[in-house]
Amino acid sequence: MSGSPGRPLAGTRPFRYDLRMSLLLVDTLRFARGWLRPRTTLREREVPVLPEESSTPVPATLVEPSESGPLPGWVVLHGITRPGRAHAGLLRFVRALATTGRRVLVPEIPEWRDMDFAPARAQSIIRGAVDQLASDPDSTEGGVVLLGFSFGAPQALVVASDPAFRGRVRGVVGWGGYADLERTFRFLCTGRHTLNGEVHHQRPDPYGRWVIGANCLPLVPGLKGSRPVASALRALAVEAGERQVMAWDPSLERVRSQLRTGLPRTLRGLFDLFAPPDAALPPAESVEELTRTLAGAARRQLPLLDPLGTIEGIRAPVRLLHGRSDQLIPCSETPALARALERRAPDLEWALTGLFAHSGGASGVGPVARMREAIEFGRVLGDVISIGES
Repeated sequence: MSGSPGRPLAGTRPFRYDLRMSLLLVDTLRFARGWLRPRTTLREREVPVLPEESSTPVPATLVEPSESGPLPGWVVLHGITRPGRAHAGLLRFVRALATTGRRVLVPEIPEWRDMDFAPARAQSIIRGAVDQLASDPDSTEGGVVLLGFSFGAPQALVVASDPAFRGRVRGVVGWGGYADLERTFRFLCTGRHTLNGEVHHQRPDPYGRWVIGANCLPLVPGLKGSRPVASALRALAVEAGERQVMAWDPSLERVRSQLRTGLPRTLRGLFDLFAPPDAALPPAESVEELTRTLAGAARRQLPLLDPLGTIEGIRAPVRLLHGRSDQLIPCSETPALARALERRAPDLEWALTGLFAHSGGASGVGPVARMREAIEFGRVLGDVISIGES
């Protein structure tokens, strides 16, 4: 995975492929077995998590082996998705991870289920979950690993960079995250991104545009009447999540059309920039100004969305992964993030894989290439699972 086009950047290291890997093989095989068939002896229960500076708990799912502890603890964050911690792919990953002998806590972030960025609220919940699992006597001393998927990846990095959490976060993993808001927004409008100096084209997932519009349109000063459009885009994203279908599924076209019809005629053009008919791309001439405006408003009013503007340093080990075929956040964001963090995070490694993307699928490769990817991914996975452990 560290070969072209996922070549490691100067100053960062690829995942280590040395004799240490033989010690990690057991965990990798356990994870693979748990992915295919999770252990029936896993304990899975709902527990309350108290967010930082809050007296109202949120629900969380704790999955752990039946054997007595203390065992290494992991806090895993879902992304902006309607199922939240109940997402089928997330649960499958969590159960496979618990099969390796880890305790895994997945806090619910209700705002993310409602398609709301809410970074300050998310930070409060994440910090509360880390504190709770790290202080649990059934967890190994020395802190927990914090893993964020998608939108949760940069939020995990922000928590790990806080000096107050040194000793409580022993490692941080970002899977499918982003480095730059404007670049990510532009990809979702155009399908273009740059990797290793080459321009790549992919069909972007319209869901990302809907969520961005829902959150960022109300932040733009002087944009009159944008709130009804934002509400319509949120409703469209929620419907896709409720149905558990891809955003370009034909069944959503009727929903999109009805939401558009419900808007005043003067606002339908703005709605069409985010949700054109049949999941098409918006007009190219409107994209540059649109992405600059939205990203600028988000940075000013929600600075926690910009990880590179918040992080000064991360002393814990950092591992970054991304699926090459990702249609929501382009894979080029992970090497860009690694480049930006290389002086702030001394123990940082990253990799791209053809096996996983936001949809949980794989890129279109043949069986030989897939076998090669699987072997390489197994090596990477072993290093990730053991992050922060001696």
